[in-house]
Amino acid sequence: MSRTTTSSCSRMKNQLTLLFAVIPCLLLLFATQSVHARAILGVDLGSLYMKVALVQSGSPLEIVTNLHSKRKTEQMILFDQNQRFYGADAASLLARKSHQTPEAMSVLLGRDEEHPIVQVLAERHYPIGATYNETRSGVTLNVDGQSFTPEELVAMVLTHAVDISLAYAAEQGGSMSVAPKDIVLTVPSYSTQKERLALLDAAKLADLNVLTLIDETTAAALHYAMDKTFADGDQLLLFYNMGASSLQVSLIRFFSYEQPQKYGKPKPSPALEVLSKAWDTTLGGNAFDHLLVEHLADHFNGVWEKTGRRKGQDVRQFPRAMTKLRIQANKIKHVLSANVEIPVHIEGVHDDVALATHVSRSQLEEMSASLLQRAMEPALRVLQMANKTAADLTGMELIGGGMRIPKIQSELGKTFGDMEVGLHINSDESMALGAAFAGANISTAFRVRHVGMTDLNPFPMQVSLSDLAGATVSENDEESWSKTTVLFKSFGKLGVKKTIAFTHDQDIHCSLDYVEDEVLPQGTDLSIEKYNITGVEAFAKEMEAKKLGKPKVSLQFELSSSGITQLIKAEASVEDTFTVEEEVEVDDENAANETTESDASATEAANDTATDETESNATDKAADTKRKAAEKPKKKIKVTKEKKRLHKKTLDVTTYYEGRVQPHSAEVLAASKQKLLEMAQRDKERMMLEESRNNLEAYIYKIKNKLEDDAEAIEKVTTAEQRDVVRKLAEDAQEWMDDEGYSADFPNMEDKFAELSTPFEKILLRIKESTERPAAIVALKKKLDEIEQLMTKWEKTMPHIAADEKEPVAAAINDVRKWIADKEDAQAAKKPHEDPAFTSAEVPLQTKDVEALVMKLSRKPKPKPIKNETKAENATSPAADENSTTTDSTTAASNADGDEAEESTNGGASAESTNATDPPAEKTEL
Repeated sequence: MSRTTTSSCSRMKNQLTLLFAVIPCLLLLFATQSVHARAILGVDLGSLYMKVALVQSGSPLEIVTNLHSKRKTEQMILFDQNQRFYGADAASLLARKSHQTPEAMSVLLGRDEEHPIVQVLAERHYPIGATYNETRSGVTLNVDGQSFTPEELVAMVLTHAVDISLAYAAEQGGSMSVAPKDIVLTVPSYSTQKERLALLDAAKLADLNVLTLIDETTAAALHYAMDKTFADGDQLLLFYNMGASSLQVSLIRFFSYEQPQKYGKPKPSPALEVLSKAWDTTLGGNAFDHLLVEHLADHFNGVWEKTGRRKGQDVRQFPRAMTKLRIQANKIKHVLSANVEIPVHIEGVHDDVALATHVSRSQLEEMSASLLQRAMEPALRVLQMANKTAADLTGMELIGGGMRIPKIQSELGKTFGDMEVGLHINSDESMALGAAFAGANISTAFRVRHVGMTDLNPFPMQVSLSDLAGATVSENDEESWSKTTVLFKSFGKLGVKKTIAFTHDQDIHCSLDYVEDEVLPQGTDLSIEKYNITGVEAFAKEMEAKKLGKPKVSLQFELSSSGITQLIKAEASVEDTFTVEEEVEVDDENAANETTESDASATEAANDTATDETESNATDKAADTKRKAAEKPKKKIKVTKEKKRLHKKTLDVTTYYEGRVQPHSAEVLAASKQKLLEMAQRDKERMMLEESRNNLEAYIYKIKNKLEDDAEAIEKVTTAEQRDVVRKLAEDAQEWMDDEGYSADFPNMEDKFAELSTPFEKILLRIKESTERPAAIVALKKKLDEIEQLMTKWEKTMPHIAADEKEPVAAAINDVRKWIADKEDAQAAKKPHEDPAFTSAEVPLQTKDVEALVMKLSRKPKPKPIKNETKAENATSPAADENSTTTDSTTAASNADGDEAEESTNGGASAESTNATDPPAEKTEL
């Protein structure tokens, strides 16, 4: 190989290496035979903004942009005049209609109105308060005269996430043609089981299949790891996640391990392990906003007092005014992240009083000194829990919107010894991207790069057992039976199963609860689930009748990867020992003695005769005699054996809940789902009506504009009477729109559009056809001429096509020419203002039969060339003559040669291929 070629190959290899290095690690390969492309959504609900990531066949992992082309969507819904507005549409009207716009609905999931986190929302001047609804076993929000549960509101937000994902995929030209159903949702580190179940209920209402729930910070860590190998060694990173409502910190170890493969050697794969978690449930970006809101409220009260109209009132009593201040406070915080000062001016905060002031970064840092101190505590706590120090850390990653506050970044650097604060992943989007990647790992529709993940359950759980109420109590039992055991310890691994076993003969009441511990968030209800386990007593009596012992009860619990613990199996069993007689083979000693004597005689005889035989034969016979002597005769006898059998019964389990907040029952879910379906239908009808109204208005202006702008073209194909008719229809439609149009329903709107558009569309068609129809006829005639020329050319290039085979083509061409003549005559008889005799769309279809005939003839193969047998015979005849004069041994060879020559002659191609001087055979393409 030349030096130039070697250099080119080397450069190509380097370019390929670089290419594969920058390709995203998520290689999505479609693995199903579904007609529609499968897709998975990763949704980070958050409390202020929702982020949605999409993974679908043939596309990279990407963030979905909403209808306003934004990469995050406000978590709020505006209910106004029987309409729902989401995201930016709702946020734009929040200051005016705050009492109709619920916010941060996900914070209310699985919590009652007395929960500390819910109370914080009221303290921070959210205008819509939560009230307890005993029928729904949870809180509800009263909005615009309607009552909604947090699950229903979150379901609406999730449905909106699906809608914007479908619109985004269509805009990007993706293959997703149906709404995605598979979804992965993020949850806070401190989310309890009831809160997680409430989120799953919301997904059910949205008709979504939740593949798994994943910790927000763990999802971000998964996104960090998915394009890395960690081949250079382990990494210990501290993930600092400050969102809008809370602070979460996780200590995570990243490493590489050998993943077993179905075929071949194990290959190294990246993995992560969560070592510890800590949090502050109320310290987030909103906490800093609240300080600014209070500052602005105090300042406004002072300004209001000077006007003399305050009269002892406080601006905090007015939700609309406080909403304006909350919106402004959030803007101030964002601006101060990059600037040292910001002027503030708000017109008409309340009572026609404006607010004008300045806020500096130093003021904000002074106000938030206590918050900054709290912000360091979870970061130090995770190290202590994992028995690590700041020196053990490889680095730190900041995620969440709240981390943009400069003082937090500087305080973290000081606390951890001037450690460089990492911003290697997108702080807003990494949670959603990691969730979507986790879903792709779970789903069978995709094959992705594997990343191992081990997450933790922070809360300890216990199981309490007792006799079910109404169970029969034995006279020998002086005390009621009960047992309690810790099932899962705090900060144990997710995705595990545990079984508890005990001996009992009565039906059981089982209570699954949290262990009271300081790690539990304030306001957490200890009760998780309750179970009534029946069938034990009946099984025990059945076993007693068989004179067997008490049953052994086994209860298996699973702590799933979603952080949800449930009883998945309940069984009772009794082991029974019994005896049976079986026939076995044993050595027959009596027969063995007789055999030994006869074998000894045979051995002696063998030794006597061995002298007349060869040494080897004698040795073989002696060995055979000894082997037969070693084989003892067998006999069958009966023996008694003990065996065990297991009597097993699956127990009946009834699950129920206790407490003020409970997961939705089937009846409540059905009612909520029907409610949402009706709202969705109203939304659909409203959008169809609005679209129809817009179409009608646009068509009225289209007629008016066309009659003026294209007057010359319209006059050529219309009469004055026709133009007056359409002009009058447009004017009448305009009057109808002004009088009745905005109250008309969809069918009337569509009828009015058809009445207006039908005559004018005919005019537009005549204008279009006046130019396109003649052009189509010219193109058709040209195509017919080309086909006739092709038939003439085939006489030389394709002589194997006979003339009679071409006759159907000629006949079909004549039929088309006759159709053209008839249609042109019919059109000539029409006046310009009349409907055309035919349209340009009909013209190209006339050659369909002709083209089919031509295509059929073109596929007819040429006849095979005649084989040159004379050449083959001449090539073999000298050998035959020579072979006829040889000796007998040579005659056999000549016969073989003659056979080979005859075979070559019969085959044709074999004889010719041996002659290198012959020209190559002609290749015929069929």
